Amino acid sequence: MYYDRHGELKNISDARLLNDIQNGYLNYETIFYKRFKAEVDFNGDSKSFKGNIFVRRDSSIIISINPLMGIELFRVRLTNDKVEILDRTKRDYLIGDYDFIWNKFMLEVDFKTIHSILTNELFVYPLDKDILNGLKKYKHNISEDAYVFQSLKEGRAARLERRGVRKDLILHEFYIMPEVSKIKSTYIKDFNSNGSVTIQYGSFYEVNDGLFPGSLTIKGSKGLKTFKIDLKFDDVEFDSDNSIGFRISDKYSKKTIE
Repeated sequence: MYYDRHGELKNISDARLLNDIQNGYLNYETIFYKRFKAEVDFNGDSKSFKGNIFVRRDSSIIISINPLMGIELFRVRLTNDKVEILDRTKRDYLIGDYDFIWNKFMLEVDFKTIHSILTNELFVYPLDKDILNGLKKYKHNISEDAYVFQSLKEGRAARLERRGVRKDLILHEFYIMPEVSKIKSTYIKDFNSNGSVTIQYGSFYEVNDGLFPGSLTIKGSKGLKTFKIDLKFDDVEFDSDNSIGFRISDKYSKKTIE
C-alpha cells in the first residue's frame, strides 16, 4: 500500500530532524531492483528502456539496460573510484570517472551521491567527503506540508543574489515528509551557472519496517540545456539471493569514457 498522507509538522531542532531522517534509513546490505522502467529526455530527444539494478551498500551499483523489447544493450558498474560501461552493441569496455556525469546531467556527483539519491538518503552538495559533519551545518524551516532542510538559512540565498553575490552560491534543499521523516524531493540551485536540478520521489510503500519510494524523477536545466529522467520500480528485493554480475570479456576493446 502506498503512503500518501500528510503528517503533523512540529517545532523541532535541526539536530532532531537530521536524526529522525537518518533513523528512517532502511537496514540492508543489498537491494535488487528486479524491474525498472525509464523515460529519458535530453533537450527534447526522448528514449524509453527497462532494466535491473543491483546495489551493494557502500560498495557498488550495477545497472543492466535493455530496450523495451530485446537483449541487453549496456551494463554499467559504479564504484567509489570509477565508472565502467559494457557496450554490448560495439563490444567496448568503457572506463572513466564521474566528470562525464557533470557534463551530461549538470550535476556534480560521486558514488556516494548516486547511492544516496537512489536509496532516498541525504547527501551534501557541493560534494563533501565528510557527509555527517556537512549535514550538521544544514538548517530547516517549515513549509506548507514539509520540513525544508537546507544548506543556507531561509531567505539567505535570495538576499545574496539581490546583492549580486553569485560566485560559489549554491542552495541545496531537502523536503522532508513529517512523522515518517522521508525525503520527498531535493532541489539544487547553482546561482553562478543558472543551473538547477530537482529530484522527486513518489509511490512510497512499506518494506522492512520502513518506507521506500517506487518512483524517482530527476530533471534539470542549465541555460538552454534540459534533461529529465523518470524511473519506476516495479519490484524491489532487499537482501535477496538475486544479483547482477559484471564480467569483462577479453573480446571487448578498452576505451576511455568521453
